Amino acid sequence: MARTAAATGVIALVATAALWGSNHVVARAVRDMVPLPSLVFWRWFIGASLLTLIALPALRRAWPQLLALRADLILWGIVGVGLFSYLLLGGAYYSLALEVGLINATTPIWTAALGALFGTERLSRRALAGLALALAGTLVIALKGDPSALGRLQFGFGNILSLLAAISFAAFSLRVRVWSKSIDPLSMTVATAWSGILLVMLPVYLVAGVLTGHWFVQPGADLTLSAAAVGYMALGPTMTGNLLYLYGVGVTGPTRAATFLYLSPVFSAGLAILVLGERLAWFHLVGVVVIAAGLWLLVATPAARPEPR
Repeated sequence: MARTAAATGVIALVATAALWGSNHVVARAVRDMVPLPSLVFWRWFIGASLLTLIALPALRRAWPQLLALRADLILWGIVGVGLFSYLLLGGAYYSLALEVGLINATTPIWTAALGALFGTERLSRRALAGLALALAGTLVIALKGDPSALGRLQFGFGNILSLLAAISFAAFSLRVRVWSKSIDPLSMTVATAWSGILLVMLPVYLVAGVLTGHWFVQPGADLTLSAAAVGYMALGPTMTGNLLYLYGVGVTGPTRAATFLYLSPVFSAGLAILVLGERLAWFHLVGVVVIAAGLWLLVATPAARPEPR
């Protein structure tokens, strides 16, 4: 029975990586059909509504804890769900999905760096070397292998958004570690999701709709295909992806579960090549090798983690 549960947990985590890796590919595919504010808002509104229905019993039990932490949950829901979602999908609107996936793979690096900065994690010299390597690999991809672009400050706009997405989600992850001591993960997910939806996504969506007159699709866009893409992102990565990940964490533990997310950029790159016809360039390969080396140094090095304050 234990082996069956462990195997099911692994399958759930691999499926999560595939679903979350497909985010960038779908966003890239519909960037000319669905305005970014529409995609971000409807994806999360539909997904969070369904998650809320599933989480109602847990939400009732966790209500006192949610109220006690409401200011913190609202603030980080704005950053870790609302702002992060615009940065993540915006990156795919302005850069190759393949590049967005690879840059997003640096999230564990930024989590460790911010943890060290705020005193929740101490890093050895080996781990610091891993951080430096991962940053170097990210720069190789963002600069498209041209070092002179650094001096001219010629970064791809989408790559900048993707890097900011990785950093914002890393900061959010540090707070999740603290909340998980008193709130179950599903209730936490729903609470922060609605904070991001109501305080970031909805206002941006309404302003964009009033200014452009486009409330769901661009003029002339295929409505059926656009709705299918939004529905997939709501039901797939947003609802199912979160439920599978929470199940995987419960079965395998948070540390092992987190390592499976390194598969997300692999799925993202593969789908981008197969579905969108994007091509691997030499700087993509160099960047991912350098990032992988940095991640290996970081993960292979035990870090002393003081209790969050």
